[in-house]
Amino acid sequence: MRNALFAALFTLVPGVALAQSAEPPVSDDRFQIERQGDAFIRLDKTTGTVSTCTLENGAFDCRMSADERAALQAEIERLASENEQLKTASGQPETGVAQGGKELTIKLPTEAEIKDAISYIEEMLRRFVDAIKSLGQSA
Repeated sequence: MRNALFAALFTLVPGVALAQSAEPPVSDDRFQIERQGDAFIRLDKTTGTVSTCTLENGAFDCRMSADERAALQAEIERLASENEQLKTASGQPETGVAQGGKELTIKLPTEAEIKDAISYIEEMLRRFVDAIKSLGQSA
């Protein structure tokens, strides 16, 4: 019975086992791994990050090197500080932009200024439509 089952399986799927073993494994040249004692040093050629990897329970456990961890922690702290500053900002619609060593402040228009600009554009469009209508009537 067992042999008949295996025969039926290989008859239904004839090329699966051969196709898997015939293909060479895909080479990924992204990482370079060097052995250092009981650990492995892994260099990511794309990002330049260095990790220390150890084999634990049949799986690799990779951790960033101390220099990268310190740089990452410094960046996290900088972003957290910036986030707190943004949360406690006074809510003014002003933005500071540095350009060429000078800080520029951009003040956003008020609601009244926006309404004035819209009414000016509406009046301009009405005049334009009236001018087109008058051209059509005179022709």
